[in-house]
Amino acid sequence: MKRYKTGLYLRLLVLLAAVLLLIVSAGADVQGAPATQTGGTVGVAKFDAVNVRSGPSTAYPVVGALAYGQSCPVIGRDTFSGWWLFQCPGGVTGWVSPDLVNIVGNPNSVPLYTVSGPTPSQPTPVPPPPPANGWNASYFANRDLQGSPVQVQTVPDINFSWGFGSPGPNVPPDYFSARYQRTMNMAPGYYQFTLGMDDGARLFIDGQLVLDDWRVGAFRQVSAIRYVDGNAHTYLVEYFEDTGQAAVQLTIAASAPPQPQIPTPSPGSWTVPQNQWLAQYFNNTDLAGGPIFLQYVPRGAYPLDLDWGYGSPAPNVNVDYFSARFEGIFFFDAGDYQFFTRVDDGVRIYIDNLLVVDAWWDGLKEPSNVFRRLGGGNHTVRVEYYERAGAASVRVWWSRIN
Repeated sequence: MKRYKTGLYLRLLVLLAAVLLLIVSAGADVQGAPATQTGGTVGVAKFDAVNVRSGPSTAYPVVGALAYGQSCPVIGRDTFSGWWLFQCPGGVTGWVSPDLVNIVGNPNSVPLYTVSGPTPSQPTPVPPPPPANGWNASYFANRDLQGSPVQVQTVPDINFSWGFGSPGPNVPPDYFSARYQRTMNMAPGYYQFTLGMDDGARLFIDGQLVLDDWRVGAFRQVSAIRYVDGNAHTYLVEYFEDTGQAAVQLTIAASAPPQPQIPTPSPGSWTVPQNQWLAQYFNNTDLAGGPIFLQYVPRGAYPLDLDWGYGSPAPNVNVDYFSARFEGIFFFDAGDYQFFTRVDDGVRIYIDNLLVVDAWWDGLKEPSNVFRRLGGGNHTVRVEYYERAGAASVRVWWSRIN
């Protein structure tokens, strides 16, 4: 009986040792197994600070960013926009524009998706509602519209000549500024907007700069003719007084349609302006030969923002197969800048003759790039553009990083 129990114990010990060996071996296999691979197709960022968005368009919010040369597995592509769906480290999954990355591997192996639903719009600041009748006037005790206004009132129109005085007891007679805003409906038609000022003033319509003479100087007037479609539009006048006499006036009068001015190109009479653009247009897509039309283009909410639709910039410029060169001098604080553009068809952006963005091919696109260590002061920005066929538009802007 003792011999039988001893043999049973030995068999149980051998069986337990075998089970433990299997468990240890299985654990070693699990720990040593390679990580599951997402696939052989990856995207590599062509620029620094490439945005990863929640949907396949710049209208969607940013959920992450890629550094130059950073790669992520590609797990899908949108059939409409061509944007790539990335799965990046840190749990970031989102969409990247095809203009901003290089694809390594077989893109045909990537699943295709169709992103449905309306494209979200970017939130825009909502200004305070202007009065139903008259202008909402705010006055500041500095010439830069900074801080809180020291006087707020409603005025029936903008027609002030304070001489050596000021708009009120809380406003200094020199070094003050003012902002006037209202929303108006006017009958459809052409109107001439005339702005008078001593010292500087500017007029915006729905955020677009229409008149701009923001400088110290004696009383003068600037004007422009614009078509108004009869809908409600927001009008904004900004003004500053330096020293001496102070005055600001805005008049709006019905006008005949503007007659196109086609100047004779004369290189000596056209100079690159400050804070606006010298535009030259060519009846070819290569900026070849001499320009057939020149004009000065004011800076708007975006530094350059022109949309001709299916038309052309001027009567003597082709509807299709034309090109343009825009040059302007702009002030930059020192730092790193990212340059953006939305264009149809091709565009190149230079700063001080250094190429920043090169997207010289057909189609609607939104390329961008970073220019590092830009010195503070004035710099010349040059935008070259061509239109092949269909709709024509070019928008360029920039922002300082950090």
